[in-house]
Amino acid sequence: RSFVLVAALLPLTSTAQDPASGWMAYAVGNMPDAYERITRLEMTWKVGEDAKSSRAFYSPWFGMDPDDNLNLIQPVNPWGGSSWSMYTEYFQWSPTSNSNSRSYSVEAGQTLQGVLEYSEANDEYLLSQTILETGKTSSQTVTCQSGKKYTIPYVVYEKTWPCGDYPPDGIVTFYDIKAECDGTDCTDDIEWEASVKDANCEMAANIVNSTTISITWDTSATSKYDALSHEELRELNSGGWGRAYAVVDAALDEPTATV
Repeated sequence: RSFVLVAALLPLTSTAQDPASGWMAYAVGNMPDAYERITRLEMTWKVGEDAKSSRAFYSPWFGMDPDDNLNLIQPVNPWGGSSWSMYTEYFQWSPTSNSNSRSYSVEAGQTLQGVLEYSEANDEYLLSQTILETGKTSSQTVTCQSGKKYTIPYVVYEKTWPCGDYPPDGIVTFYDIKAECDGTDCTDDIEWEASVKDANCEMAANIVNSTTISITWDTSATSKYDALSHEELRELNSGGWGRAYAVVDAALDEPTATV
């Protein structure tokens, strides 16, 4: 079933900016002022272990924003309750707009490589994500809104659920991080900082070095979200790329027609 096609069924509102509600642990990079924009950002990671079957949806991802944090480009890797997938997303806060590339299923342990690459000729970014074992690629092109320059890189684990719903391996590592600023290698020039937006399950970003960042969690920890009903959790996590998953999940609660 296509989660992308049903995304439009939920209303879009623009009331905030990145870092958005639902971001747990994340790393944010500071590009030196000597550069104008990040022209290429590339990262690789392994798809996590399968979590227990549930109706939870969440994702590790990396991405970039301009200075105002209103135009996020990102390769995402969502868990949809029983399986993993991958695609790319553009989320614009004002006026609110969202576009996703084609979604592909991925298996635990497969390798994903995401690339965000700028084209000066058209003032746009090519967003792509590839399953290295199969060569399948999902991509889309995003034009920079009003000539905005992308300067802020992120590594994020997003969507808040009880701790037992997350993958049992307790870690995802983004490695072989490569960055270019104004067409020049600036991987070692970007200063990364670990942060937390919505604390949950002892989620923590770990800056190993300029080319490796991990996010860790504890599936045995208690969570402030343990007391929420599934309906409350679904609503809480329905922002951004979670909208499509929330629509599909809500349909499961609709009564079945009988004759």
